[in-house]
Amino acid sequence: MLKVRHKNKYLFDLKKGIRRILYSHEPVLKGYLKAKEIFIKRNSLPYDKDALFEKIFIETVSQCNNDCGFCPVPSKGEGSPEGRFMTEGLFAKIMNELAGLSFKGSVAFYCNNEPLMDRRLPFWVKEAREKLHNNFFYLYTNGTLISLEGANQLFETGLNRIIIDNYDDEHRLIPPVQDLMDHAASLKGEVILDYRHKNDYLGNRAGQNPNPGVVLKEPLRLRCVRPSRELVVGYDGTVPLCCADGLWKVRMGNVQETGLKDIWFSGHFKDVRRILWEADRSVTEICRVCDAVNLSCPKGARI
Repeated sequence: MLKVRHKNKYLFDLKKGIRRILYSHEPVLKGYLKAKEIFIKRNSLPYDKDALFEKIFIETVSQCNNDCGFCPVPSKGEGSPEGRFMTEGLFAKIMNELAGLSFKGSVAFYCNNEPLMDRRLPFWVKEAREKLHNNFFYLYTNGTLISLEGANQLFETGLNRIIIDNYDDEHRLIPPVQDLMDHAASLKGEVILDYRHKNDYLGNRAGQNPNPGVVLKEPLRLRCVRPSRELVVGYDGTVPLCCADGLWKVRMGNVQETGLKDIWFSGHFKDVRRILWEADRSVTEICRVCDAVNLSCPKGARI
C-alpha cells in the first residue's frame, strides 16, 4: 500500500513559505508555539513519572548519505561519522531488555541517520520481531537506496511501515522513489511517501540546525513532551536526551554500561523529564535554545 503526501507543489510551497515566516520572527514564532501548546495540553496524557517510554529509536548505523541544509548530522561530521555500525551483541542486548520489560510501544529503526545504509537491516528487523511479536516497527528513509526488493524484504522480516522523505527542491521524485512508485502494486507493506525540500525549515532542532531561523534569546516557557515519550539509542549505545539532539550533546547514559530501564528511570533523567513537563526549558543547554513543540504521543500511537 502506498500513500503520497504533499504531492501538490504549489500548496507545499505555500505551507513552506508560511513556516519560514513563523520561524523567522521571534514574536510571531512564540505566539504560534503558544497556541500549539494549548492544543497539546488539551490532548496530552497525564504526566506519569513511572511510565515507560512509548517509542524507542535505534540507530544501527551512524551515517547518512544526504546533505539537507536543515540537518545538523551531515554524511561526514561529529554526529554521524562514516562507517560506524552497531554490534550484534549490543542489538541483541537491547531486544532482550525490551522483551524483558514487556515493551508494548513502537520501534523506530532510525533517528538522525539513513537506516538503509546498514545492509544488515533486514536481519535486525527479523531478530527484533522474534523478540517483540506485536510491536509496531517502522523507519524513515531519504529513499536514495530504496528498491522494491529491499522494501519487501524488510516487510517480510517484520517491518510494518516505511516512510520516505523524498528530498528534491524542484519537487520531483528521485529515481529510486519513482521506480518504487511505478511498482507500488507489488509492495507487501505500507509505504508513506512525503515530498520534501532540502531547503525546508521545520525548526532549529535543539539549536543544532546549521541554518537556524530565530535564535532564541531566552528559553521558551512551553512544555516539552519528547523526553517523556521516547528513548533514543545510538550505534554505540549512547542514549541522548531526545531525537532532536542529533549531535548527542546531552547524554543520559550508555546501554553498553547500563540497562535501558536503569537509564530511563535514573534520577537525572526523571528530573529532566519532570522539569520539561513543567515548561522549564532552562534545564539543559539544548533545551534552552530549542523551539520544538510537539504533540504528545497518545496511548497506542504507532509513530
